[in-house]
Amino acid sequence: MYKNSKWAEELISLQREDGSWGNFHTASSSSKPPLTTESALRRLKILGYTIDDAPIQKAVEYMLACMKGQAAIPDRREKTHNWNIFTEMMLATRIREFTC
Repeated sequence: MYKNSKWAEELISLQREDGSWGNFHTASSSSKPPLTTESALRRLKILGYTIDDAPIQKAVEYMLACMKGQAAIPDRREKTHNWNIFTEMMLATRIREFTC
């Protein structure tokens, strides 16, 4: 795998203290590079990261806190009538990818 690659190191260096990479789903044009938590997790998974790795554990803890209402994703509400359900489904999907 590519866990020790410069790409992995760069992604991990961008992880925030709370376990996120900023917005969860909605890319921000002001972010350089425009990286979301969702895309960072997808890339780390491709590079071979699992729940046994600290950055993934930290991200899963953050997502669980969001689902419990102890934290919130910073994304702007998208134009959908069921944004809250959509958000919960996104979080649950990413958690499940690493915990099952």
